[in-house]
This record gives sequence, C-alpha cells and structure tokens, in this order.
Amino acid sequence: MVIRPMDALGYKEEGNKAYKAGNFAEAITAYTKAIEITPKKTNEKAVFLKNRSACHLKLENYEKAANDASSAIDITPGDTKALFRLCQALEQMGKSEQAFQEARKLIHLEPKNTAVQQMLMRLTVCVSEKAKKFQTTDNKVEQMFKALEESGIDEEKKIQAANNLIVLSREEAGAQKIFAENGVERIKKLLTTEDTDLQTAGLRILSCLCSKHKSRAWAVLKQLSLETLAVSFSSKSEAVCNSAASVLLSAVNSLIGENVGEVKGGDMAVVPDPTPEFKSLMMFFMGLLTNESVSGFGRDAVIDMIIKFVPKKEGIGRALTFVTNGGLLKLLDVAGQIPDEPRYPITTNTRMHCSVALDKLYNEMTGDKTRGFYEELCFKFVANKFSANSLETNMEALIALSALLQGPYDVGNKMLSKEGVMEVMVAMASSKVTLHQKVALETIIHAANKKDKCTGVLQSGVEIIKKLYKSSNDHIKIRALVGLCKLGSYGGTDYGLQAFSEGSTLKLSKEVQRFLVNAQKDHDLKKWAAEGLAFLSLDADVKEDVVGNTEALHALMDLAKTVDHSALYGVISTFVNLTNSYDVEEIDPTMKKLAEYAKQHVPEEHPKDSKEHVRGRVEKLVKADIITALVALSKTESENSRELLSRVYLAIAEDEKHRGNLVQKGGAKCLIPLANEGTEVGKTRAAQALAKIAITMNPELAFPGERALEVVRPLISLLHIDNTGLQNFEALLALTNLSSLRDSIRGKIMTEKNGFSSIENYMFEDHDMIKRAATECMCNLASNKLALERFKGENDRVKLLVLFCFEEDTKLVAAASGCLACLTRDEEICSKIFKVKQGLEALQVLCVSQDVNLQLRGVAIVSNIIDSNKENASKLMETELLEILMALSKLKEPGQMAVQERAAYSLERAAELGLIQHVGNGQAS
Repeated sequence: MVIRPMDALGYKEEGNKAYKAGNFAEAITAYTKAIEITPKKTNEKAVFLKNRSACHLKLENYEKAANDASSAIDITPGDTKALFRLCQALEQMGKSEQAFQEARKLIHLEPKNTAVQQMLMRLTVCVSEKAKKFQTTDNKVEQMFKALEESGIDEEKKIQAANNLIVLSREEAGAQKIFAENGVERIKKLLTTEDTDLQTAGLRILSCLCSKHKSRAWAVLKQLSLETLAVSFSSKSEAVCNSAASVLLSAVNSLIGENVGEVKGGDMAVVPDPTPEFKSLMMFFMGLLTNESVSGFGRDAVIDMIIKFVPKKEGIGRALTFVTNGGLLKLLDVAGQIPDEPRYPITTNTRMHCSVALDKLYNEMTGDKTRGFYEELCFKFVANKFSANSLETNMEALIALSALLQGPYDVGNKMLSKEGVMEVMVAMASSKVTLHQKVALETIIHAANKKDKCTGVLQSGVEIIKKLYKSSNDHIKIRALVGLCKLGSYGGTDYGLQAFSEGSTLKLSKEVQRFLVNAQKDHDLKKWAAEGLAFLSLDADVKEDVVGNTEALHALMDLAKTVDHSALYGVISTFVNLTNSYDVEEIDPTMKKLAEYAKQHVPEEHPKDSKEHVRGRVEKLVKADIITALVALSKTESENSRELLSRVYLAIAEDEKHRGNLVQKGGAKCLIPLANEGTEVGKTRAAQALAKIAITMNPELAFPGERALEVVRPLISLLHIDNTGLQNFEALLALTNLSSLRDSIRGKIMTEKNGFSSIENYMFEDHDMIKRAATECMCNLASNKLALERFKGENDRVKLLVLFCFEEDTKLVAAASGCLACLTRDEEICSKIFKVKQGLEALQVLCVSQDVNLQLRGVAIVSNIIDSNKENASKLMETELLEILMALSKLKEPGQMAVQERAAYSLERAAELGLIQHVGNGQAS
C-alpha cells in the first residue's frame, strides 16, 4: 500500500496547530505520527523531526530535543533551524563544548543572525572559562605531585601539597586529572611513608576519587588493593585508620549508587554487578574486625563503618547479610574482649562502638523472625562461652552481655534470664580476683539500666554490691557505689517514693562527688562517678548539692571533653537531670483525686524542682561553662545521647539571656545536625531551641552565611499537628525572622517539602497568636516569586487575606494587608481583589484606619492596583476610594507623610490614565 504524502502533511498541520496553542505534548504526538509514516531520508521527515525538537525544547526534554535536531541535520546538513535547536539543547544539557562547535558551524551559515551571535558569545565565554579552569587544575595537579615526589623537599611543604590535592580531588575536574595522571599508584607511595599526616592525606585523596563515581571507585580499589588498604588499619594513628575506613565506605557507596548528587555526564563505564562486590568487601571488613594485626583505632574505625553503612533501611537485607555471614558473632567477640588482657588490640571506646553497632543492627531486624534469629545467635555466643567453663571465657561472655545491655537492651535482658547466667555473674562477683569482681559488677550495673527492671536484677546481687562497696580497691568500690546509686534512684523524680531513708541518697552523692573531684583519682574512677551521679541526680536535693559544688561541676565539664565515649552518657544524663529537661507526665487532676480516694500512691514533685530552682541551676551551669561541654559532647554518634543533648540545649535556650552565649560558643551550630538527624524527640527539642534563638537574636549573627538555609528544614518540621501550640508558634516566629533576611531563604522555605502549605495551614488556626504569626510569615514570603505563583490561579488565598483585614487584631490586619501590598505588584493579583465580594470594602477600611501603618498599607495596595492596568484603575476611581485618596493627599502631620505621598501618587497616576482631572492642589474631579 502506497502512503500518500497528504497523510503525513495532515499530521504536520495538526502538530502546528497544537504547537501554536501551547499544547506541546499533543504536537509531539502528531509530529511522531508524521515521522513514522514518512520514508527515511526525505526533506519532509527532516522538517517533522525539527518541529518535534522544538516541542521537546518547550517541555525541557533537552536530550530528546538534541536527538531529533541531530537526526534532522543528518538528512539536511545545512538546516539552520535544526542546527540552532541542537545548540540550544546542548547548551541546556551543560555540553557547552559540543554546543560551541555546532554554533561555530551555524554562524558561518547565518553570520547576521543576532540570536546566533548572542548564543556564540555565551558559549565562547563558558568554554574559555571551563578550559581555563581545567588548565589551571591540570597545572596545579602536576605541581602538587612534583612537590610530593621531588627529593629534598621540606616535609611541611609535602604535607601542604598533599592537602592541596585533597582540595583538588573534591572537584570532578581535579579528581579526573589526578586519576588520569596515574594518581592511585603515586598516592600509594604516600601510604608507605612513616609520616602519618602524609598517610592520612593520601587516604583522603583516594576517598575523594572514589566518591560519586562508580567506575573510578572500582578502578581505585583494584589498583590500591584491599591488602594495601588493610595495612592502614594497623596504624597506631586514629586519623589514618579513620581515613582508611573512609576510602572503603566511599567506594562501596559509589559502587551501589548511594552517593547523592552523582556528577551528570560522569564516566559511566561498565561496572561489574556491585552486589557480589559489596559482599566481598563486607567479608573483607568483617575479617578486619577480629584481625590481630589491626590496631585498636583501626578496629574502632571498622565498627564505625558498620554503624554508618550496614544498617540502612533503604537497602533491605544489607544488615541481615552482615548478620547471617558471621558479622554479628564477630562483633560480639570484639565486644567481649577483656579490657586488661584482650586477645587483640582494642581501645577504651571499642565496647561502646560495638554497643551502638549491635543496637543499629537489631533495629534493622524489623520482623519477629529476623529478630528471633538475631537473639538466637546472641544466645549461642554466650552459651558457647559459658560451655568452655573457663574464667576467661566466662568473663568474655559477661562483657559481651554488658555491651548488649548498653545497646539492644531487650536482647541483653533476655540473655540474663537464661539458665546459669545470673549464677555465673553472682559467682564472679564473689570471687577474690579484682578483675572478676569488676566484670561482674559492670554487668549487674548495666543490667539495671531500665527502671522497670531495676529491682529484679539488683536485688539478686544487692548483698554482694554492699559487700564490695567496702572493698579497699577504689575501682571495685566505685562500681559498687554506682550499683547502690541505681538502687537509690528507683523512685526517680517522685519525692514520695524513695528507696532509701531520707538523707541516704545525698550521702551517696557526696561520696560519688568525692571520687569525681579528687585530683589523685584516675579517669576510670571519674567516669564511674559520673555514671553514679546520672542516677542520683534524679533527686532534687542532690541536684542542688551538685550545682553548688564548683569543683564537681568543673570535673563534669572536663570529663565531657574527653575522647572516652563510654564516659559521655553518664555526663549527659547528669546534665539532663540537673536541668530537669526530662519528660514529666502530667497528672490529670480527676485521676489524682481518684487515686487519693483509693489510697493509691500519687507521684509528688520535690519543692526544689520548681521552675525557680531549675532556673537557678541552669544559671550556675552556664557560669560553669556547660555550653562548651555540650559542644564537645555533640560529636557523639549515639542517637540516645544526641536526644539528651537536645533536651539540655533547649533547657538553656529557655532563658533569653543565655541564647547569645549559645551562639557565641558554637551551640547554635551544633544544634543544626541534632535537629536534622536522630530520634523524633531529639530533633524536635533541638529544632525548638533553634527557633528560640532565631526569635530573639539577629538571624544574621546567629546563623551567618549559608547556615541560615540549614535552619529552615528543622523549623518547618516543628509545624506539625503532633507538636505543641508553643512549638508551632515559635517555629512561625523564627521563620518570619529568617525570611526577612534575603530571598534565597524565602526560596528555601518555598522549595522545602510542606514549607508553604504548613505555614498556610496555620493561618486557619483558632488560636489568634498562631494565626497572626503564620500570616506575618506569609507576608515576608510574599515577595518571593514562588510564593506569588501560589496566590495566582483558582484559589481563595487572596480572599482569606482580604477577610483578615476586617479582624479586630490590628497586628493580624497589618500582616494580611502587608501581604496584599506585596502581592498586588502583580497584575493578576490586583484583578483578583475585585473578585472578592468584600475586596473594595477592605481597601476602604484600611485607608480610613486610625492606625497610620494600616493606612499606608491600604494606599500602597490602591496605588498598585492603579498601576496594574487602566481597567482596574477605572473600577477603583468609580468608588468612594477616590474621595478617600483626595482626603489622604491633604494630610500634613509628619507621621502621615508617607500616606500622603502615596495617595497623591495614586491620584497623579489616575490623572495620567485620563480617569480624573486635576482641579487644584490635592483635589481632583
């Protein structure tokens, strides 16, 4: 069957009509049909392709636009329109060099075409700058390698050259150049030097080379070799070990495509299936876990890598793969190393790292079956250690159990209920060997970490604890003391429920503080003293005693700045108690009466836990420099600790006079990551602290530079129905202040998920102050183009603002009218005012208001409407607003001059449009 040319031409005409009407998708469909029924290599087909390319450009489908234009050029090489569209598409795709080459061809065909001339000028600048940048990068890379490899160069200069390469490797051009210049092999030589700074720099460069580039990450691992990388984990330098882990983590992330913001147009060479490679890499770092040649810092770095990478809910099965391939057992083996005599190197932080990793892994076991499997493996590990029936393996089992109790507590608690576990623990506590006593006591203490389990565990060994408290060995005595502290804190903050007789808890506290402040005592004793205070400081008498002891406070602050992560939780918990930043359940008055009638216990608040006493304690803590301690503690990876920190930060931010101190000492900066990551409670507390700072301080000083943009997301997260009205209100006030700074922040609020909609929702709130705050925030946003677009089209947003102008709350009226004054700079918004039934009446109410600020907003809206178009201006001049403007133009009071000037301007514009005639000064007809 012969296809008639008219068939294709008919589709072309259909496409042309759709294009002119702006229906580009329909046009594409029509042109596609024409292309499909047109023989190959005909001029008609080239036209259809060229037209479809134009449609794709309109829809920003630049790759498709380039393909169609290129196909058209293949048929008709001299087609200038097709060439121009190809250039447009290539430019938008960021392929400036290719676009430049095509534009040069085009300028020869149409030398007088101004559009082509402008495009070529743009591309020339872009290409020359890019070439200059690449040339500069190339030269720098060569110079840095030369400085590293030249003999006789000063070590400091070599380190500087290596650091410069790190900076260069963070940019794609620099990373590509380093890699192309045989960079991996050359950097490997740095890893064999004795200078740890050079080793660290070399590993950091390799980490950057692996980042966001699959094929390059694969090549780096192949050239570097895992054996070479393993040597770095044996280093005695913490920085070297952490950098080695960074290389591995960055490479794995790239291989499985989890790096955010992968470079467009990057090398996408064929990479082997990353799944088996991930498994082999996982087996590699699992092997490092129990490798005797790996240093303590190296082992910690490997565990941290597991914490950051293996537990990942988006990657289903990754944590399970680790657990089922022996990773969990290896982790327990590391956790169970006896500190005084480990089988392979560990640090004071290793067990705590293990606890965090064990907890994160358990949290990924989301089903009963997988959790049961996890628990079964843990029990087998403990059972096998006990079955060996040696003191060494028994100690390893109890130490591993302590790690579980500090991590996935429920798993550890189930292990305690297994037959023989408590018997071994009690027997070791009764031993004459100090190490045995220490291990058993620690397990008992960690077993009682939760209040509802406190009595069951501690009462089994309470007599042993009391006996060991009399020990002459301070390390045993302090651990037993912590056990007593836990027993003494059973009543928590309930003044009417105390485990010990009155005054006993305070006596224990003074004994703990003695260990804490004694300069002769070592770090281990101070750490356990802080642990004891974390429990005793639930008692209000103890709180007052501790904050009154300057030496104890300074000792706590110093402990917070140590690198021993196991000491941090006790310090943070003590700070939470001293500031009363824990949750207190509100007691319903009716339920309280019922409980009293039934003679049931009702929790009582201690008189010294009143707001006045808490404020005084916070004051003393700030004077003792708690903020610097909190900043140091903010580096912790533990989600629980981060939540506690957020609570303390909020407690300090409650008092306005401390907020400047928080900013000055870096607290505001630390609050941003706390507000973005962690538990929901922790994020909410940190976000509220940020809001309080943003409300009362100049945001430019509190959050300088780009930091202000980072604060937007946590503040918007506070605008949630589950949060309190106070949190909603403070978030709105903070966003109002931030949005007053610059348009980039307003844009960030608009593009943030639920940003605009959340603020808008609170404009309908029943609470007057919240509704006003939301409207004030919207007023600031109104000057942003994205916000303006949300008020256009079919919606009642302008109507709501108009209705607010009739409210009694003058501040709400000011916000709504201010928003309208900003929005009516757009012609469509001006026209929408007339569609609102009360629109003109609202303008009259504003213009005759007794409040000068409202008057000014009213005349501003009126002048904007007059400026919008003649039709709108004519409608206004037909109303009483003309007489109002005439009256306002005669104002002479100094405070009303702005109103007078705007009114006079409106009359002049109306006269220019021929709507009124000037009769005299300030009068019109």
